[in-house]
Amino acid sequence: MTRKSSDERQQEIVQAVLDLIAVEGTQGLTMGRIAARIGISEAALYRHFRGKLDIMHATVSSAFDRVAEELLHEAERKGKAMERLHRVFLAHLRFIDDHPGVARILFSEEVHFNAPELQRELSTRIGRLLRFIGGIIAAGVENGELSSTIDIDAAAALYLGLIQTQLLLWSVGGKQERLTSGAERLWELYRRALE
Repeated sequence: MTRKSSDERQQEIVQAVLDLIAVEGTQGLTMGRIAARIGISEAALYRHFRGKLDIMHATVSSAFDRVAEELLHEAERKGKAMERLHRVFLAHLRFIDDHPGVARILFSEEVHFNAPELQRELSTRIGRLLRFIGGIIAAGVENGELSSTIDIDAAAALYLGLIQTQLLLWSVGGKQERLTSGAERLWELYRRALE
């Protein structure tokens, strides 16, 4: 059996954290549970991360990197600004649906109240996401596809509101369907507001 590289092991740990959080939330997350999930000792876990907060930080970073890669892929495909933004919106929802631990970690008490370093990381990542979405909207304004009176920053923030609203509706609805189910109604309202 070959030994995993440090990068491979760290990615395995991050995925284990996302899997555990998807089922149990952040409250039940311990170094012991993470180690047991991937079949290593706690001591081995500490060779890769200083502690739980360090792992959470890496998990938030990794999750944002992965979603950003998928959203960028959709945005780079040809089409008008609203078509590209629509594809980004659906890809964003599909990513969260396929990785439920991401949503749970982003809205966890751990991130929002107990860890200023994680709050800063989240703020930085959300700022990048807002600039990315704003860039697509700005391109639509520049091309004459979207109204020149649009407040681009507010429209980008409203995009995040669409994601959060759909996530909330899905969560309180018992997560019976895919996160994208019913999302088109929200999207249609958003599209009309921008056009």
